[in-house]
Amino acid sequence: MRSLAPLVLPLLLASCSNYSFHTNLDKENFTEYFKPGSVTLIDKAQMAKLDYQVLGTVEGTSCQEEANQPVPVIGDARTEARRRTADLGGNALVLSQCLELQQTPGCLASITCYGQALKIHEPKE
Repeated sequence: MRSLAPLVLPLLLASCSNYSFHTNLDKENFTEYFKPGSVTLIDKAQMAKLDYQVLGTVEGTSCQEEANQPVPVIGDARTEARRRTADLGGNALVLSQCLELQQTPGCLASITCYGQALKIHEPKE
């Protein structure tokens, strides 16, 4: 019981105070942050076994705008493509290719990934 006292005491004191907690976090920020997690990366070989609808072509880019910024990362480009797939209502992405480019307009270096956004339908039982 003594081991619970350090955990329970702050809660009791906080509940008796007039302290209010305010935050700038909202549901929309969480939805945007976790959106790419709702999209699965699949390869072309898996498509033959699936019932799907093609929603369109998407791309994602990771860009290094200034020399003092981190170099572009392929994972960031894929995540952006997954976010755009989710924006179209898709739940899967088939990447076609990722290109690494130097000295493009607005970027010292960039990686852009292209793919197809898919809506995979659940199998009917």
